[in-house]
Amino acid sequence: MSDLIIKNGIVYDPLNNIDGEKKEIHIKDGIIVDKVNGEAKVIDASGMIIMPGGVDIHTHIAGAKVNTGRALRPEDKVPESIMKKTKLTRSGTGFSVLSTWLTGYRYAQMGYTTAVEPAMPLLEARHTHEEFLDIPIIDKAAMPIYGNNWFVLKYIRDHDIDKLTAYVNWILKATKGYAIKIVNPGGVENWAWGKNCESLDDPVFHWNVTPRQIIESLAKVNEILKLPHSIHVHCNNLGHPGNFKHSLETFKVCEDIKAGNERERSLHVTHCQFNAYGGTNWGDFSSGAAEIAEYVNAHKHLSIDNGQVVFTKYATTTMTGDGPWGIDDFLISA
Repeated sequence: MSDLIIKNGIVYDPLNNIDGEKKEIHIKDGIIVDKVNGEAKVIDASGMIIMPGGVDIHTHIAGAKVNTGRALRPEDKVPESIMKKTKLTRSGTGFSVLSTWLTGYRYAQMGYTTAVEPAMPLLEARHTHEEFLDIPIIDKAAMPIYGNNWFVLKYIRDHDIDKLTAYVNWILKATKGYAIKIVNPGGVENWAWGKNCESLDDPVFHWNVTPRQIIESLAKVNEILKLPHSIHVHCNNLGHPGNFKHSLETFKVCEDIKAGNERERSLHVTHCQFNAYGGTNWGDFSSGAAEIAEYVNAHKHLSIDNGQVVFTKYATTTMTGDGPWGIDDFLISA
């Protein structure tokens, strides 16, 4: 039977301005309708909340780095994380890096319907999608990484927006990607030479371009292609005291870039709490979150996600395409 009626639940639906109303939800052939006529399965949702499925726009769930995390941390399979096979589900394990089947089950249990892998290396795209096929229930998408790609740097240096657009489009098609991901623009390339980019105008060695140019150029390409998601940016200086000022400067790069494809926003900044720090060093470290929030609330061209910090008796697993930050984080932890 494909028709459902959900009764007695408290409904929250911001898109339709429903804020905590007790309503019936009628579903026909998987689509919410005004009323189901005829026989339908009735679910009593008394005492429960009914809301749209969640979308996790930034979660490392598939690809080579996830498998590396599994290999590096066999102790991540803590007793509480083990799920035994049932008549409906397969077995799974993992606390911070889950096996594929358990990933889908856990997200579905939390009310999510979609999860996005935000950092797909181009040469590992096939593997990423193979894992997607193994993750049940939820919808998946992946973002190819562009911010330190040599072809991207070349076309930006040459001011060739047409070739840059064609290249971005080809990569999206070849990797079955969803959006443009930028990780520490210029800084990861500089890390090959033991350096980083600490400002938007630091030069990228041997390419004569800057992080500002990388972000602005890819944002323009994003609108030329009318992609469904804004450019997805992991800012420079992630995790550094005082970095909220750099974040504000990054926000301003896209202020004058008009979003298309029925989007209001031309920029999305991810795990922004890691880029919302005040102070000048770890001795006078403070929060810059108020300044970040004030800017975001006053401008419509960008969105952010906070990023999750897990407080638990077990260690979590860090995954990033930001080489300089990864090393800094390791040294601080050690």
